[in-house]
Amino acid sequence: MSVKKQFNLDWMFECPDAVLTCSTLECGDDSYLVFGGHDKTLYLMNEELNILDSITFDGWVRTTFPIDITKDGCQEVLVGAGDGNFLVVKFVKGINKLAGIMNYKSKGKVLCVTGGDFTRNGNIELIHGSEDKTLKIFENIDSTDPKYVFYYDSWVTACVLGYLKLSDVNKPIYGLLIGTKNGMLQLIQFKEDKPDIVWQKDLGSQINTIEVGDVKNDGFNEIVVGTDASRLIIFNSEGDELKSITLEEGRPLSLKLVDIDGDNAKEIVVGCADGTLRIYHNTNLNSIDLELKWKASAENSIKIVSTMKDPKEGSTRILIGGYDRSIRCICDFEWGKKPHLEIPNNIVEPQPTEAEAKVEKPIKFETVPTNIREYIFKYLIDNKIILGIANELEKRGYLTDSVVEEFQRMISEKSDSFEKVTYSVWTLPEDKIGLSGAVATPAKKSKKSKPIAKPEVIKQEMPSKKGGALIDALKKEPQKTKGKGKKLPTETIEEVNIRTIIITHLEKQKLIQSKTKLVDDLVILGYEREIVEKQLDKLRMEGVIVYSRSEPKGWSLGNV
Repeated sequence: MSVKKQFNLDWMFECPDAVLTCSTLECGDDSYLVFGGHDKTLYLMNEELNILDSITFDGWVRTTFPIDITKDGCQEVLVGAGDGNFLVVKFVKGINKLAGIMNYKSKGKVLCVTGGDFTRNGNIELIHGSEDKTLKIFENIDSTDPKYVFYYDSWVTACVLGYLKLSDVNKPIYGLLIGTKNGMLQLIQFKEDKPDIVWQKDLGSQINTIEVGDVKNDGFNEIVVGTDASRLIIFNSEGDELKSITLEEGRPLSLKLVDIDGDNAKEIVVGCADGTLRIYHNTNLNSIDLELKWKASAENSIKIVSTMKDPKEGSTRILIGGYDRSIRCICDFEWGKKPHLEIPNNIVEPQPTEAEAKVEKPIKFETVPTNIREYIFKYLIDNKIILGIANELEKRGYLTDSVVEEFQRMISEKSDSFEKVTYSVWTLPEDKIGLSGAVATPAKKSKKSKPIAKPEVIKQEMPSKKGGALIDALKKEPQKTKGKGKKLPTETIEEVNIRTIIITHLEKQKLIQSKTKLVDDLVILGYEREIVEKQLDKLRMEGVIVYSRSEPKGWSLGNV
């Protein structure tokens, strides 16, 4: 069968650098992509492929995992960075921004992150494995130190939670699977109020990726492992090997178990170090007869395999990315055409314990810096060092606001531009299509020859300011505010948004002591300082906002 009849490239997004991780973030009915890599930045992108926000870290963004920790209908994102930072990032509804709400520093790279109710007490634990040969489990986002630490004789390279049915228990366990650099695979359960090792196996080579899901089509979950020995190994819950597949093309680096053709059976989607994407499927019930469905090739290593739902068709799209500095979205042409398999559902999640059934208190959180520059800036503010510097520079004729603005620029990054490339494999020239019909990275234009096909390219400017502050008031619906009989001039959408945010923020805070603080609250959300200051001046002239020189001093809403 021709490869072109098995999948199609929906779109390709050009990233600023190599992509090491990509996850789908769900918030109500909306979906977003969060991705990052070598440029030390985590990006938030909507379904229209527009970059909404970004957060800068001190190391490569190596791994992500979305989960709703605060139980508000929006997932948070667990992030592991190359400098040892383990972070939790909050998606702020309404303003579509990201903010750091937890940060813990380990020694060495954070190589895997996951989260879930491992202890079965109604609480979401946060888990990460790292280059320091440990696996750390945090009780919640308020934890300053891990509650449990497991020590290994090599790097912890993979970790995942999943429901597994053991033969000696009636209810499935919520097991934690660990993979290490030296090839140890371990299953841990929480039993009698403490972690307990169920079994462990030595696979002989580094474990790069682990996934839990039903690939046997019997209603129970299996464990699928990708190793550096170019093998895919499938185990049952007891750790017995069911099947081993040798990949001739390259080492499996990323895995996803998901139904990509709509037949109710999960396929194994594998991204390999040599750029090969392989899809395995099982068309029978209660069988381990996995076959290669199709494969494709890219120019460089595939570091991430992820999925997202098509909002119009409801079908599942495959996302791949890596060292070619792009994210590509492809779909299987057989969606909705294959017979539906009646697979039983034998995995039923355990009922809540007494602890889970108790009335839960809302989770409170504060924003935290996500990189060293923000920590420095916070320290300078908290210890009033900036104020001291400003006092000294005032003697030389500088204004305090100018000094603070200069410090703000120090933690800001220059704006970046990105390209969104959308095109079909049918319109590509033959020299742009790689082995097995995969699409190669668009070549640079040659001065001597004209390109055969010109893809659609859309450039988009990124917010130039980075920050992690949450402003609860910004979650409110915008309100219409009039000035004192003055007709407002025509404004851009950005200017209208800034005006609304300022008014809503002051409604919530009642009083803000300085103009600098008011400006910084918006600058940290990605707006340009000059535009914010211009809107503040307009609102002041219109009488919408006023400054009180008597106690308590500060800015507030006027009587409009």
